[in-house]
Amino acid sequence: MKLLEGKTAVITGAARGIGKAIALKFASEGANIAFTDLVIDENAKATEAEIAAYGVKAKGYASNAANYEETHAVVAEIMKDFGRIDILVNNAGITRDGLMMRMDEKQWDAVITVNLKSAFNFIHAVTPIMMRQKGGSIINMASVVGVSGNAGQANYSASKAGMIGLAKSIAKELGSRGVRANAIAPGFIITDMTAKLSDEVKAEWAKQIPLRRG
Repeated sequence: MKLLEGKTAVITGAARGIGKAIALKFASEGANIAFTDLVIDENAKATEAEIAAYGVKAKGYASNAANYEETHAVVAEIMKDFGRIDILVNNAGITRDGLMMRMDEKQWDAVITVNLKSAFNFIHAVTPIMMRQKGGSIINMASVVGVSGNAGQANYSASKAGMIGLAKSIAKELGSRGVRANAIAPGFIITDMTAKLSDEVKAEWAKQIPLRRG
């Protein structure tokens, strides 16, 4: 029996990048996968097919994770289609980089809303489900900059620090109900999102690598 056989995982922002990699790994361990992205385009459909190739149930859902009502609606739809939710991975995220003195309110709000509020939205929606099931796992995809900070990424760093604090708080609230909550803080991973970073931000990331490789 595989590690996640019979489990259902919900992964946000999983049509590409880290989210897609998580979905494929979970599927290889037997988990059925429900993933969300802003739109379900040809790329997302290709991801769905790749996941299903592992012999598990897979479906992509178009949903704005930052929207409270949409999130609760899509979670209800996932429950109708899959019957249970055992794992939630809050992976949806964006960057809108800029030095603090040049950053405008829209840049700040966009990142905090997509990266942090979306995690709240999904946790809020799945908590009653996991409590009824007397078990579950919530995983927040944070970042090392949520711990160390990074020049030109005050908004992104704050959002990821928030995800770490959110996971710690939820773990204390739901641990007695059998629901785990953890945060994972990856370093610099080459994805579609990081490819869009400015040279200045990439240089700051590189300075933090002890061997100066990357």
